[in-house]
Amino acid sequence: MDTTLATSLYPRRPGRRPNFPAEFKRQVVEATLQPGASVSIIAREHDVNANLVFRWRQQYQDGMFGPVSHAAKLLPVQVIETPAEIPAAVFPQIDSVAEIVIEVAKAKLRIIGAPDPQTVQIILQQLLR
Repeated sequence: MDTTLATSLYPRRPGRRPNFPAEFKRQVVEATLQPGASVSIIAREHDVNANLVFRWRQQYQDGMFGPVSHAAKLLPVQVIETPAEIPAAVFPQIDSVAEIVIEVAKAKLRIIGAPDPQTVQIILQQLLR
C-alpha cells in the first residue's frame, strides 16, 4: 500500500501551524465530496484533523480554492398520469380504529376511523394545491 501522508509532504515546524497549499486543500475536500466518502477517514489518510477538513469544505464552497466544481449528477425522472379512480384493492378495509394526522403549513387535519379512500384523495389534492 503506497500512501503518502501530509506530514511527509509538508513537514511541521515546532511551534508553528502547517500552511497547506490551496491545491492540497482542494484535493482533500474534493475527495470528501465523493459519494460514500468519510471525512474522518480521508482526514486521517492525509494526517489532518477532521474539523480542519470541514472548515476547508466551507472555504471550498465559498470559492477560496478556485472555482467550485459542481458536477451534479441528475437522476432520470418520468412523469406519469395518475388514474382518476383508485381501485378499491389498493386500499384494503381496516377493521381497527386508525388515526390520520395531516399538517400542511398552519392547517392540521385529524381523521379518526376508517375514511373513504376517495375522500382522503380529494382532501389531499385540495391541501397540496
